[in-house]
Amino acid sequence: MRKNIIFLVIAFLSIASFSKADNVSIDDFSIKQGDTIQVPLKLTNTHYNLTAFSMTMTLPKGLKILEGEATSRFAGVIEVGSPDPSANIYNVCGIDLASGVISGSSGDLVLLTFVASQDFMGGDATITEVDFITSDRKHVRCSDTSFRVDYEPSSNVRMGDVDNNGVIDISDVMTAVNKMLGKKVSPFVFANADTDGNGEIDIVDVMNIVNIMLGK
Repeated sequence: MRKNIIFLVIAFLSIASFSKADNVSIDDFSIKQGDTIQVPLKLTNTHYNLTAFSMTMTLPKGLKILEGEATSRFAGVIEVGSPDPSANIYNVCGIDLASGVISGSSGDLVLLTFVASQDFMGGDATITEVDFITSDRKHVRCSDTSFRVDYEPSSNVRMGDVDNNGVIDISDVMTAVNKMLGKKVSPFVFANADTDGNGEIDIVDVMNIVNIMLGK
């Protein structure tokens, strides 16, 4: 529901007035199979009244975006959704209704959390349809860009040891529950929590972790 509201607000702000493009980018990075990593989406801008954004990311097979996190430049609400999971396409959007505008002219805009499946083999990713909206309802279009994601061989997976402390106990169950509810948890090892390998942390994983803890 909140995601739909954000898209509606951005759509309401949209008008047919376009301005010179600024630049977004993600540096090339590597990730271990079965692991998660937080990577900054950077923005270099000449406009100082940017208040909302939307973009499309196409990722290589086996790589997903879990969530986005605000930074000191952008204190707004960030949503990540996939209209076509089979094509590994994600929409990333955000709007700052608190401070009003994105601060500064360079640096990290948002922090994106990526997760790689056990069979992830790397590949190129693209960022397209990048559109910022200013406080006076003008568009600022950015050029398409790309980045490379390489993989490292799968790290040792200890199924159920969600907090990676070497013991599977009630704290692992609670960490998985909080993650399922969308709360920020740390430490957290996605591969250890995703017991059924479906790329999500859900009630099935929680029950599986309980059974592992009980020795079933």
